[in-house]
Amino acid sequence: MESGKTFRDYVTEYQCKAKNDEIRAFSQSLGLDAAKPRSMMNSGVSEANINEYGKFDELKATVESEKAESYFERIEGIDIAPFKVEIKKNNLLQEYILKGGFEIRGK
Repeated sequence: MESGKTFRDYVTEYQCKAKNDEIRAFSQSLGLDAAKPRSMMNSGVSEANINEYGKFDELKATVESEKAESYFERIEGIDIAPFKVEIKKNNLLQEYILKGGFEIRGK
């Protein structure tokens, strides 16, 4: 226990750490810079403006294709064609950003 720290301060710290860990795990699974999805989520994007100024395309371009392919093949248990990996990558990134993040399967 730290002097002057309230229970609420501890809860807020825990929530912040959990969100950072969630974003880090997501980013590592797809091989992208964790600052980019965090920045997009914090900017209040919607489905209508997700690619405003090309930011979503910029985010997609940072994904390491080999890591993304490995991730999708691991969670689905099958080989996936590269063009399907691109579709899955796009859908997962968009869902992740619009929902404000979530825990991913098969870390």
